[in-house]
Formats: sequence, C-alpha cells, structure tokens
Amino acid sequence: MTAYYWLGAILSILALALLLAGGYMAMVRRRRLRTPPQKGWLTDDMVEQIIEHGRLSERQVPDRALDLEQIAKEEERFWTESWDDPDHYWD
Repeated sequence: MTAYYWLGAILSILALALLLAGGYMAMVRRRRLRTPPQKGWLTDDMVEQIIEHGRLSERQVPDRALDLEQIAKEEERFWTESWDDPDHYWD
C-alpha cells in the first residue's frame, strides 16, 4: 500500500469526524432552541444582546416564556407605588 492510500484514508476519516461533530453541534443548538425554558434560561450572551439591541430575537425566546399579563400587572403596580422622600441625612 502506498503513502497516497494511507493519506487518503486518514483524510477521509478526519473529514467524516468533522462532519459528524458539526451535525451533532447543529442538533444540540436546534434542540436547545426548541425546548421549553428552564429556570435560569437567560444566558450572559442574551443579556449582552439585550444591552446592545434592546431586545432578544423571537427565535431565542421560547413560546410562553413570559407571562405578559403578569408583567403588565407588575409594571402597573411599580408605577402606582408611592415613593418616600429622601432622608434628611442625604442633604
């Protein structure tokens, strides 16, 4: 057997391994986007995207991840809350 035979076999095995690894990584990414959110599903990358762009893309936020009614109630409660005057120690 010649050196070209072995070189071709090694490169073929390497290409197959890279193809399988890429397919596995794509499958894991797709599964991660389709699964329902778990507690603490917001990652640091998502927070950075919120800071830069002001929101997440719709494909990153799973359905029913946010209870919009509860958010509206909490926002209304926050803005209707009375605020105390600052203490005189801060003057």
